[in-house]
Amino acid sequence: MASTAEGRATRFGGTLADPVVVSLTLPADVRSVGRARAAVREVLSTTRADDLLEPAQLATSELVTNAVVHAGTEIGIRILAVGRALRVEITDGSTRLPVKRMWSATAGTGRGLHVVDQSSERWDVEAGPRGKTVWFEIGHLPRALQPNRSGASPVDAEHRESTVQVILLDMPLLMHRAWQEHAATLLREFLLYTLEADPAVLDDHAAASDALSILDEQLPRPTLPVDPEELMANLVEPTVTGRQVILDVPTSSVPHFAVLDDVLSRAGAAAQDGLLLGPPTQPEIREMRQWLCAEVTAQAAGPATPRPWRARTDARQPSDKDAALGPTHRDLVPLEEPVIATDQRYVIVAATPPILRFLGYRDETELLGRRILVLIPQRYHQAHIAGTTFHATNGRDVLLDRWITVPVVRADGSEVPVELRVEPRRLTEDDWIFVATFRVG
Repeated sequence: MASTAEGRATRFGGTLADPVVVSLTLPADVRSVGRARAAVREVLSTTRADDLLEPAQLATSELVTNAVVHAGTEIGIRILAVGRALRVEITDGSTRLPVKRMWSATAGTGRGLHVVDQSSERWDVEAGPRGKTVWFEIGHLPRALQPNRSGASPVDAEHRESTVQVILLDMPLLMHRAWQEHAATLLREFLLYTLEADPAVLDDHAAASDALSILDEQLPRPTLPVDPEELMANLVEPTVTGRQVILDVPTSSVPHFAVLDDVLSRAGAAAQDGLLLGPPTQPEIREMRQWLCAEVTAQAAGPATPRPWRARTDARQPSDKDAALGPTHRDLVPLEEPVIATDQRYVIVAATPPILRFLGYRDETELLGRRILVLIPQRYHQAHIAGTTFHATNGRDVLLDRWITVPVVRADGSEVPVELRVEPRRLTEDDWIFVATFRVG
């Protein structure tokens, strides 16, 4: 078998039954995706297996994209085709193994390996001390051409990288699950936004993705029920918090957590300024990220007492003293009904007299500008923050547009169960409010 730097298809023999092989090395550049697809297209054209082209190019695109954005190293590509069979191998310099993320079907990212799974008949990953190879096959290669996998195994003990153990106390597992999708979406959008002006962002993106993957692989994932009643019953404290979670971080990955914090801070600022499609980050999600990254950095540096997670943001304090609906939008909130409305930051922008009387507030100024969390019992705070993050990131709306029974906190701190229905209503092309209508006695 031969290798050509240009990736030209090389046939051995001269008949359609002979193997065709292409090997090439590409840079960590988004343009490499197109070059890899072109190489697959040329090989399949040579073997006249054009019907394999669509799934093969789709799987190749996903794997090369993953290598570009997650590894940030040179990418080796080897394509082998014979008759009705194809094998494509993508090699990069990262030892982090890819994982199929169990994210929402509506998530904007995180489905790459699911696409490979659906486009190919077989795929796997082979790890080594200096990188990995992800391969997929369509059809069945002749036995003589099947690779000898006797040496293709996970990294053995003598090459296995050392790790540091990090102890996470009071880890907010539900918020973490929502943050994973939100962070991955922000990272990808920020990469596309900044890549042309700053090609070095690929290295930062690869490092940040590595840190994000370590957390996603090791931290427990709470199950997200679809049934609203089951959701409300199960996703409350203390079941959504890990009192002590052990994280094993490869030594070489420790610096990547500082990069993750920095890149997401910049991406969050860009989202806040409306430069990205992804939603801005909620305060508690941002604080959790900062705490996670700081705990890894501090504990890896030497003996350090783990600090438990605590939200610093006080939901009882106004976050926007000027929050209120404009006069042209008042018709969206009927004053005679018990209604509370929030903006997309979940800050209260309207509260009608009937609901104010029910909750024990003198007038709406006591609620305007405060986050809706002030009306939600503490044990539901994680569920609310995670749920609104899921909705903003991928549109998950299990509790929207239906009547549900929930406890609310009154002005004096007491709780009372109420029925409510939350509906999104458009203000402008880009702005929405969420209107909660209550059934009160």
